[in-house]
Amino acid sequence: MANYPVGATGTTFEVVEALATLDGAGVTEVAERLDLSKGSAYNHLATLEELGYAVNRDGRYRLSLRFLDLGARIRDADGAYRVARSAVDQLAHSSGETASLVVEEAGEAVFVYRAGDDGTTHLREGSRVPLHASAAGKAILANGPPEADGERLGDDAEAPTDETITERNAFARELQTVRDQGLAFDRGELFADRRAVAAPIVTDDGRAVGAVAVSGPADRMSGKRLEEDMPGLVLSTANKVAVDRITD
Repeated sequence: MANYPVGATGTTFEVVEALATLDGAGVTEVAERLDLSKGSAYNHLATLEELGYAVNRDGRYRLSLRFLDLGARIRDADGAYRVARSAVDQLAHSSGETASLVVEEAGEAVFVYRAGDDGTTHLREGSRVPLHASAAGKAILANGPPEADGERLGDDAEAPTDETITERNAFARELQTVRDQGLAFDRGELFADRRAVAAPIVTDDGRAVGAVAVSGPADRMSGKRLEEDMPGLVLSTANKVAVDRITD
């Protein structure tokens, strides 16, 4: 945390988040949502517009595509993404399900790339979810030292569904299982009606720089398909990405 956080900067990013959530808004709407004066809301919106990060159409402000450019540049600079994209595309084709590349950032699982998305969830590229509630997140966490497993779950761990593991000892056992198998499963822990399997992308020194995952509706991703068919595809993809990353 910054020693001397700049309040105005924080407010500007709150305005950005509000515009993203509201899919555009006027001055009054932003002011009411963030408990700002209309003058303050206008100044932040007008500044974003002047800098090219917002557009104003008939008094309604929307975020500009400049954010798309920034996001694309950030993602293109990620080593895992550069080498994983084609492999994830192939995984989606081979599995017939949604394939994803996921990395950890600031204690969350971030979906960097998705292929074959069936549109049945609210997840998109850039979505952030709890590490402990996702197959990819658990695959990444399991590559840490076992003695720290009990500390990887906070006291206020979020439970997106009734199946989410939020008890520390149970989660430590889950990570050990992931470590033993080289695979992590999500059996309704992030979305009650979806299942997923993931494998970590591991460097030569044993660090997990991300994970590859396949997910789909529970009525398709169950039994042999979930437990036997998908794991082989996911493992081979993660291993290929790891090798390609070394030689990139």
